[in-house]
Amino acid sequence: MEQHPMPRQITTFEFKLVGFLTLKQFIYFVIFIPLGFIAYKLTPIPLLNLLVGVIVGAMGPALAFVPVNDRPLDTWIKNLVRRLTSPTQYIYHKKNPPIYFLKNLFFVNDPHRVMSHIESQEKLSAYLAKTKSNLPSPNRKKQSIAVLLQKPKEALIEQKKAPQKPAIPNVVVKKIQPAPTKPFFSGIVKNHRLIPLPGVLIYVKDGQGNVVRLLKTNPHGVFGTLKPLPQSDYLFEFKDPKNTYFFDTIKLRIEESNLKPFEFFSKELI
Repeated sequence: MEQHPMPRQITTFEFKLVGFLTLKQFIYFVIFIPLGFIAYKLTPIPLLNLLVGVIVGAMGPALAFVPVNDRPLDTWIKNLVRRLTSPTQYIYHKKNPPIYFLKNLFFVNDPHRVMSHIESQEKLSAYLAKTKSNLPSPNRKKQSIAVLLQKPKEALIEQKKAPQKPAIPNVVVKKIQPAPTKPFFSGIVKNHRLIPLPGVLIYVKDGQGNVVRLLKTNPHGVFGTLKPLPQSDYLFEFKDPKNTYFFDTIKLRIEESNLKPFEFFSKELI
């Protein structure tokens, strides 16, 4: 079976209708060669009329046979004119028409639907209030620590105001010297805009430079110790894992009772 080559660019193939010329090439010859002769006759200056006639007449063969970047000259001229006349800056205008099956739809706010939502919220709150007694009691120690980290001053005042348990009658109570309490502390880390910074590491070092506590701020920028520290002077070094904020090393003294939480602010770069 004989093999025949497949011609390329079948859609752009032009048949040669006039000798070795296609119809478009023949039209270029018919138009520009007479125009060159007319330009030669209309130009009164010698030698200049010959130059103008040759240039105008040569446009026909150039458009018919001369390619530029593997494209015909007429296509190149057309693209050049289109590029020179088209805008160089484009402004985006959002035109997002709705889908055909969403057209001519009307949405009305139904007040009954809003009231049903409010009623369902009230029923849910009543159900949670009834079942709250059946839930297991939370760890009071963790709850007190969380309250102490958030509002340390109010927690200590409530602890002082709490009623003391009455002593058991007819029991000899031996007075025991209380052991010295070690202080604990809490604080918050913010930036220069007073926004709390989560995930900041706090290195608490003693006078010899040893790290005695490694703390980390919660999503609200708050930190605190779960174990007390001896009363002394400590160095507080801060480190942001993301290297977004920077801090100075601060020296503070931890007292027996630190009612007010410490506040630390980042050092912003200009």
